[in-house]
Amino acid sequence: MINLECVATFLAVANQGGFREAARQTGQSQPAVTQHIKRLEQSLKVALIQRSNAGCTLTPEGTSFLPYAKHLVRAGARAQALFDKTVLSIGASSNTGTYLLQPRLRAYRDRVAHKLQIAIGSNNRIAEQLQNFEIDVAIMEWWDPRPGFTATVWHREELQVIVPPDHPWAGRTSIPRNWLCGQALLGGEAGSGTGRLLQSYFGDDARNIGIAMQLGSTEAVKHAVRAGLGISLVMAAAVTDENRDGSLRAIPLEGGALHKDLYVISREDLLPDAPARHFCEFLLQGETAPLAPAP
Repeated sequence: MINLECVATFLAVANQGGFREAARQTGQSQPAVTQHIKRLEQSLKVALIQRSNAGCTLTPEGTSFLPYAKHLVRAGARAQALFDKTVLSIGASSNTGTYLLQPRLRAYRDRVAHKLQIAIGSNNRIAEQLQNFEIDVAIMEWWDPRPGFTATVWHREELQVIVPPDHPWAGRTSIPRNWLCGQALLGGEAGSGTGRLLQSYFGDDARNIGIAMQLGSTEAVKHAVRAGLGISLVMAAAVTDENRDGSLRAIPLEGGALHKDLYVISREDLLPDAPARHFCEFLLQGETAPLAPAP
């Protein structure tokens, strides 16, 4: 059986490059560090550290084990935090965390005693962090029905076409949906679910809507549109300021607005008094939701 304390010591040796340095970092004696590494190597039945007068280096087996060790220590820390009612770790996809969630986070923070830890990243990264117990709650632009999790639509956000102010469409109050056929849109973050949404909304016509560039983020898309590199389809909340100051024009589609569902996702087995459960209720019910008492 692998001992997590020994794994943590292995990481310290790997990071510091020596047993003495690892002992200093961890506050252990050097013999204790040596004993931890010996126990871990015995458990795994391989040598992990190559010792020499010049210091310590990882063996090929140690290099292979390193990412597993990091994951084990992170998972151990999350397991220890499971019953800690003073910290809540929230992950949000880039667009949601940047343009929509922040006011709700402030409202929630002002009403609770526990500390909030926020991670913002790609949808795929946030899903991975939730799966790996690195965060307690995820706010994302899509979710696949994997077992062990509960996903609920938190918000429906309209997607609008954005064009530069000198574009022929800039003066319009709406755009016929078929006008997008034959257009090549500037793409933002890969894996955000917009492609699936277009397929559902436009049906067979979606094949006639291309992607000119994949720019990685909505901020990059907005800069590219302002520069005249093309047009795009983004969340309305992402261009509120630009639409107001006239640097971009955000135009809804005719024939029924195109909306993207945003999800709040948590594990099915949350305890009744878990901060993650109260945060989900707060988002879904608004400020009338009962909150967790201060610990």
